[in-house]
Amino acid sequence: MLARLHDPLLVLVSVGLVALLLDVARRVQRREHPLSRFVFRKVLHALIGAVTLVMTALFHSRGWAIVPPALFIALNASPKLRAFVPGLADDAREALGLWMFPLGVCLTYLFFWDFGHRGAVLAGIAALSFADPAAALVGTDLGQRRYGRWAHGRTVEGSLAFFLVAAAASAAVAAACPGGPPALRAGVGCGVAGAVAEALSPPGVDNVTVPLLVAAAYRFLA
Repeated sequence: MLARLHDPLLVLVSVGLVALLLDVARRVQRREHPLSRFVFRKVLHALIGAVTLVMTALFHSRGWAIVPPALFIALNASPKLRAFVPGLADDAREALGLWMFPLGVCLTYLFFWDFGHRGAVLAGIAALSFADPAAALVGTDLGQRRYGRWAHGRTVEGSLAFFLVAAAASAAVAAACPGGPPALRAGVGCGVAGAVAEALSPPGVDNVTVPLLVAAAYRFLA
């Protein structure tokens, strides 16, 4: 009985944790705090990504795992979430990124979920969760060398930050998940694939391209 309830309970836990984070964000946004709205959004991105990563490792069924991100696609695609969390999406580009995040998670599950070996999915979501906000923060605060227009204003420094974080995350996944590529190969290959995807993708769209290309690189290198 408990085994049959495992995934449904995880759906409730996943949705509850993300809802809690959004509620905390709503309350914090009403008060004075040292973080700018931009930094605040990236921290929230990483926290929601961390919850998603842990839940991904715990789910048994892909069908149940898709339920929470699919639910948040429906919520984020409407203006209701922006009203619920003021400042979370101040313009159309940021609103696009809001619903592209769970869409990227859903597509990564659909294309790369493999029962018994989930390394590719975990690597893709780890890159989305941690490397993407790291690149945005470093590129905004420290970026001096900008690419041409084809990179949508992104910087060499941001790409380097993405590569380092994605490489470390992918290597850690490879080391923890048997049956995948060697950790060093996974780190370098996934780091490069993710950094290229992030640099070439329009803002917001990278929330889809990054996890897909990192997961594809991980699977290819195995």
